[in-house]
Amino acid sequence: MKVLLGILVALIVLLLLAAAMVTQPFVGESAPWEGPHAESARLEETVRALVGLGNRHDEAGMAKTAAYLHTKLKELGYEPVIQKYRLTAEQLKSTRRANEPELIGEYSNVLAQIGPQTPQRIVVGAHYDVRRAYPGADDNGSGTAALLELARMLKARPPAMRVELAFYSNEERGHIGSTNAPKEGVKEMFSLEMLGCFGEPQKFPAPGMALLYPGVSDGIVIVARLDDFALVRPVKRAIRGSGAVASSIDAPEAIPGIGNSDHDAYWRAGIPAVMITDTAWYRNPRYHTAKDTPETLNYQKMALITDGVAAAVRDLSEN
Repeated sequence: MKVLLGILVALIVLLLLAAAMVTQPFVGESAPWEGPHAESARLEETVRALVGLGNRHDEAGMAKTAAYLHTKLKELGYEPVIQKYRLTAEQLKSTRRANEPELIGEYSNVLAQIGPQTPQRIVVGAHYDVRRAYPGADDNGSGTAALLELARMLKARPPAMRVELAFYSNEERGHIGSTNAPKEGVKEMFSLEMLGCFGEPQKFPAPGMALLYPGVSDGIVIVARLDDFALVRPVKRAIRGSGAVASSIDAPEAIPGIGNSDHDAYWRAGIPAVMITDTAWYRNPRYHTAKDTPETLNYQKMALITDGVAAAVRDLSEN
């Protein structure tokens, strides 16, 4: 009986340790962001402007969006670079859109850098394309708006090392823009992927996960592999320090959704990366539909999360 009890206790301890590895519940909070704060009105204005551009899913629509972002970054005092690449038939074969040859064409990422020239840099990225001709307010107008707002905030309080702000095309076709983005010298990467949906019923990719994530639909989630455990901690601390609710998951890539954004392209290059997300289809019932519109987003919570991302950039650039 004592042996069985000991085995049971050991199993419980192992389960608790595994749960702690996955969820990292005791990370604390870092100091709040000291620079200009994200403004909910500016975030909403940008989301509405992006949706107002019309289609952002094809070559012409993405070119128009890239030009808009380039102009906005210039207005903030950056010297953004338009990184052009060609989506070839060969590249298309390796994506989820392999049967759509009309997508072959010229596309662009928009890249801006800030901070001192250092051997390594941090990348914060968001994709600006959308699925089909949908409005794409949450997916991914929200991430694009947050990244543009982050650019404004960092201009007033630059980081201690080089930071690249990357606006990617063609995420919806298989992370093609981020795959073509430069990787040399990248220390770590954050992907801002859908930041505006809160309070909806939360679904999970595996049974029992609801027990690990009570109240998760009220906040944002930092998603990574087990290999990125050390990067998740400071990002989660920084977002919590901003006043936002933040959970995290470090899990195998086999779990559906773990690699579903541009951070995956950096994983493939051997670079630590995380996705910051409202969990997409696991929470947002308007995901990839015509109902993904600007009035459905919570811009106040998006502002807190953007403050947290700025604080994470600050913390990681100083350590």
